[in-house]
Amino acid sequence: MGKDMLDLVEAALAQPDYQKHLPVGIVFFNEIRDYFKGLIQKQEELLADVDENTTEEMIDQRTWNSCRLSESQVKKMMEIALKKYDNALVPPGEAIGPIGAQSISEPGTQMTLKTFHFAGVSSMNVTLGVPRLKEIINASKKISTPIITAQLVQDDNKIGARVVKAVIEKTTLGQVSSYIKEVYAPSKCYVSVDLDLKAIDQLKLSIDAYSIRRSILKGVVGHTRPAILRSLKDCHVKVKRGSKSKLRIYIPEATDKAGSKPPPVYFAMQALKIALPQVIVQGIPTVNRAVINEEDKDGEASYHLLIEGCGLAEVMGSPGIDGLRTTTNHVIEVEQTLGVEAARAQISSEISYIMNAYGIGIDCRHLLLLSDVMTFKGEVLGITRFGVSKMRESVLMLASFEKTTDHLFDAAAHGRADAIVGVSECIIMGIPIPLGTGIFKLLKKANAPMNNNISDEIGEGLLLLR
Repeated sequence: MGKDMLDLVEAALAQPDYQKHLPVGIVFFNEIRDYFKGLIQKQEELLADVDENTTEEMIDQRTWNSCRLSESQVKKMMEIALKKYDNALVPPGEAIGPIGAQSISEPGTQMTLKTFHFAGVSSMNVTLGVPRLKEIINASKKISTPIITAQLVQDDNKIGARVVKAVIEKTTLGQVSSYIKEVYAPSKCYVSVDLDLKAIDQLKLSIDAYSIRRSILKGVVGHTRPAILRSLKDCHVKVKRGSKSKLRIYIPEATDKAGSKPPPVYFAMQALKIALPQVIVQGIPTVNRAVINEEDKDGEASYHLLIEGCGLAEVMGSPGIDGLRTTTNHVIEVEQTLGVEAARAQISSEISYIMNAYGIGIDCRHLLLLSDVMTFKGEVLGITRFGVSKMRESVLMLASFEKTTDHLFDAAAHGRADAIVGVSECIIMGIPIPLGTGIFKLLKKANAPMNNNISDEIGEGLLLLR
């Protein structure tokens, strides 16, 4: 049964109507073969226990709605597949740019101007709608709601998810302290810090008084610290003897370079008291918040992290995170971390996600065309006056986009030439645009007497295509 179906398919693929699409259509051929092989495999699984007691009616009942095909149905399916493939082909000279632009921008008129989508628990906002579309197309370096979706190596353990979250999420000293208070003693003035050990244990943080002391003295790479913290030395930060939760931070003795009177102790105490709660004791400085999102996966709970902020490389390298399945909605960060090809795929993926949130479907080829235009120079360029000027060299095309006089004056000053081959340039100069029938230059020699010139030797049906 299965062999007869495959023979029908191969006989159809051997027809000239199909063969003319090779070798470009080899993927189309393979998809058809894989589809019918899948049906045959399903038939074999359903009919694995057929014996002499199984009637044809019983076989029909098993396969009727899932994998039963007659000879005429197979031929009809092959005809429909070929027709759809032919309709999907783009003829030479097609204006794919305007069609792609209209296909993306026209559904954009159906979207709201300001939309927030809750990506998980705890009301984590993700910008959607026209503002998000504008961020992607303009290749904004700073977006309103950067979200990193991080998959866990062990995604079925909530306690493990909380431990990984504690490693990534930025935790400050103010969040894990019972109090931070000023102490004015006869001998010395200092700021007393008492750690909330119960909160540290509940948050699954791997910190103690000594690691916090190191954080106060050294800080975190890439994070700018206030001057009062930079002036602290080892002798100024001490853990109270016999205690695991109390620290004392003494006021550094400030000396002015000019030899004038040092600032009052009171002001130094206030500066220290303001700076200490902002000291990062664990986590990635660029990550503001991390949320554990629970999903139902095959009847079992599955967990992953939604991380608000930047720092894709640091998150991918964190213990417990599956870096191969970690993504961000920040296209520029994807380019800086993973390269321009990853950014190209992310552009089309993000636009498709926005449109699907509104129930709008767009042909993937239009999205890929946009992402190709934005990345073909080796970097992500937005559709703005700065990005377009890097994409195109044509003076008249740039002048028709923005800042007309500046481009023309600059081109005249440098003596630049324009080949007049693009659509905008041809419209400005009044020349037929190179689209559709205008993309070809046709010369035909008809019914002329034979002579020895070159055109007669080539033949009467001479076609010169530029």
